[in-house]
Amino acid sequence: MRVRTLLGLVAVCASAAGCASSDEEQVIPPVVLGMLETTGPTYDDGQVQIYEVYLPVELPMRRPTDEERPPGGRVEPYPRQPFHLASQTRITARFTISNLEDKQHTVELLVDPWNEFVRYRPGVTVDEEMTTPNFSGIDRFFILPPLGRVEGIITPDDMVELATDLGTAMAIQRRPPAADSDFGGPALYNRAFNIQNRSSQPDPVLAPFIPGVVANLVGFDLGLRSYAQAKVAIEVVLDVEDLDGDRVIVQGDDARRVGRPGTVLSPPAAAMR
Repeated sequence: MRVRTLLGLVAVCASAAGCASSDEEQVIPPVVLGMLETTGPTYDDGQVQIYEVYLPVELPMRRPTDEERPPGGRVEPYPRQPFHLASQTRITARFTISNLEDKQHTVELLVDPWNEFVRYRPGVTVDEEMTTPNFSGIDRFFILPPLGRVEGIITPDDMVELATDLGTAMAIQRRPPAADSDFGGPALYNRAFNIQNRSSQPDPVLAPFIPGVVANLVGFDLGLRSYAQAKVAIEVVLDVEDLDGDRVIVQGDDARRVGRPGTVLSPPAAAMR
C-alpha cells in the first residue's frame, strides 16, 4: 500500500522563539510560523543582530511496536538499528516565502533535521573577530523584493541528503577530531552540511563519517533568519509518500507518532539559540 500525506504550513509568529506549538491522500490543517517587524534579536553583541523564528515540524512517522523493534546492538553511528530508513519514504517540500513589507529584505530559509535519535541545532560560532551562524541542514539565502515572494522546492534527494548529513554529524560527534586541529570544533559539522558537499560524491575528509545505514527524517525545525528586522512569512507544503506502506500514520493517530527526539546534537563550542 502506498500512502501519501500532504502537510501545509503557513507562518506568522510574533516571538523570536517561534510558535507554540491505500492510495490515500490526507490533508493536515495548516500550522502557523513567521517573523514580524517587531521581533527582537536572538543574538546581539552590539555590532551584529540576528533575528530568527523557528517552528518544530513533526512528520507523520509512526513508532514501532515492541515486536517491530530491530534486534541487535549499535549500528554506527546510531545507538541501535533505525526503524525508519531514508529509503522507505519520499519527502518533498514546496515553499513560498513572502515579503510583507514595501522594502527589500534578505532572509535565510533554515531546515534543521531530526531522526528518531537526535535533533540538530547548529548554534553560532563566536570568536574575537566575528559571530557566524553554523550551517543549518538546509540553509538558503533569498532576496525578497518589496511585497514580493519567492518559490522553491526541497526535493526527495535533498531530504535524503539531509538525513545522511545528520547521520554524518552523529558519526563526527562519536569520533571527533582533535579540538586544536584544522577540523576541530564546528568545522567538520559545517563541512557536512555545506550545500556544496553531497554524500553521493563524498568529500575525502567526510567519507569515513558517512553512515552505511541512513536513519530517516522524522521531523525538523523550520526557521527564517534575517540580519535586520523584517515582516516575512513562509508557506510550506510537504508531500510524504510511504513507499513501504507501513511507516506513515494516518491523520488523528498522533499517539503513535515518533515525535520530537529529546536529545540535541550541536557542534562543540556552538552557542545555542
